[in-house]
Amino acid sequence: MDTTEIIEKSMHENHGYTVKEYTNDIDKIIKVEQKRNKSYEQSKQIANEFSPKMG
Repeated sequence: MDTTEIIEKSMHENHGYTVKEYTNDIDKIIKVEQKRNKSYEQSKQIANEFSPKMG
């Protein structure tokens, strides 16, 4: 599987859109980026909760 196929598969599995749909619709871009940001913030929070306990 090449990189393009991996990106296409990931986009469809995680967000329900093809890359073409994503790049051509500002509302889809906003939804995807908000979801990514929320996931990032949750990951940071989890990492911060465990960081003091690790050291």
